Amino acid sequence: MKASVFFMPLVLALLPLEGLGQGLFSRMAKFAKTQFVGSMLKGVPTRTLSNGVEFPLIGLGVGNMLMDLIPSMISRSLQPDKKVYLFDTSNISHNELYVAKGIVEGAEILEREAGVEKIEVHVITKVWYTHLGYDRTLHAVQNSMNAFQDAIGHNNVDLKLHVMIHWPRCYDNVPWMNCELEENELPQDVKDAGPPPHLDKANAWKGSWKALETLVLNEENIVSSIGVSNFHLKDLEALEQMATVKPQIIQTDAWSLLYDPMMIDFCHKHNIHVIAHNLMDGVFLKADKAPFAFNHLALVANELTKDMTTNGLLAPGSDEVTPAQVILAWLVQHSISVIPRTVNLRHLHENSADQIGSIPVLDDKQVQTVALSVEAMISEEDMPDDAYVKITFHAKTKDIYLWWYDQEYGGEIQVAKIDQGNTWEESSHPGHIFRVYDGPEKNSYELFSVEGKYGDHRHVEL
Repeated sequence: MKASVFFMPLVLALLPLEGLGQGLFSRMAKFAKTQFVGSMLKGVPTRTLSNGVEFPLIGLGVGNMLMDLIPSMISRSLQPDKKVYLFDTSNISHNELYVAKGIVEGAEILEREAGVEKIEVHVITKVWYTHLGYDRTLHAVQNSMNAFQDAIGHNNVDLKLHVMIHWPRCYDNVPWMNCELEENELPQDVKDAGPPPHLDKANAWKGSWKALETLVLNEENIVSSIGVSNFHLKDLEALEQMATVKPQIIQTDAWSLLYDPMMIDFCHKHNIHVIAHNLMDGVFLKADKAPFAFNHLALVANELTKDMTTNGLLAPGSDEVTPAQVILAWLVQHSISVIPRTVNLRHLHENSADQIGSIPVLDDKQVQTVALSVEAMISEEDMPDDAYVKITFHAKTKDIYLWWYDQEYGGEIQVAKIDQGNTWEESSHPGHIFRVYDGPEKNSYELFSVEGKYGDHRHVEL
């Protein structure tokens, strides 16, 4: 994904949901409240597309996954402890056969072990820019449907295929794109299907869209919705003008989602469902550049964990909500589909529809905190204030002298003298050390290590 040519600092858009102005996330929240009514597909959150199709909000990206791992990961994802019914790939990934294999294996396990006779599964695939143009696109989608044939024809599978234009064109100024070389290396059957799209960059994708319209209007095939990926606002506006069938879905990355409010507003206005990809890499790979922001996400995660434990949604001592889950839940609760990628079984479970769908609705303050934290990590400009563990020290039986101890360099800083009977409140971090002396001479001390998580309030009797 390339950054949008339109730039607007997110801080201008992040106004409180019930406060001043109508910023980007105000508009997202209102869109979610008016359009997303909590519909469910086999117990997981969905969004109703403009054509009436129920589309899962939580999926798995497999486009760049090692092919040998794909069947197992998809099969595991479909099981009742994960309930992932959406998978994202593309025909340039050359793995659609493996996706179909995983779907069939998972459906057969569900029938054998859970008595599920048929499972509805959604797959996104995309037409590469070398296959733009009416006839080349029909050729590409037919190849995709051939690859999915085992799943399409299986008695235990109800496959819904969603087809996108991957890119509106091949760009000469994108280093990894080589328009002429890629055209020359295409199989002859693709060349024979239609003219080279890089020779008509302004219009080739329009022919592709007409092809997709033909497919989605044909009730005899499995194409359930059509859309675009990597389209900027100018191309979206052109598409809206020429399309007979309007796009139902669009795929974008975290950067565009946050920094291109005009495109997001366009999607809301025209009821185009947004799918966010490359999310974890786009955010968490930069977390070390914004540690305050990450700590605020940890604080929200701790609040949600406590809420779920109190309400019986999490057993005491079980897995806690993670910062990554907080971001996924934040997007899902704004009716944005997420398709995180992983080959880690623990992350597969954490990112699953079963887990993310069980997280309570974030309140307005939490929504604002997550939005600011994500923006800080993507921009690598940290939030001005950190999150803390709050500690109340109570000098119950005598005067005490409180010092903070620097574990890295061995020094210490005086914090306070607390008179007997009084208290002192301090903001600190998990793992920090305090020395509690019984006199100004500092002859002896007790060590106190800060335990707990961001947002906790600890009371210490001394």
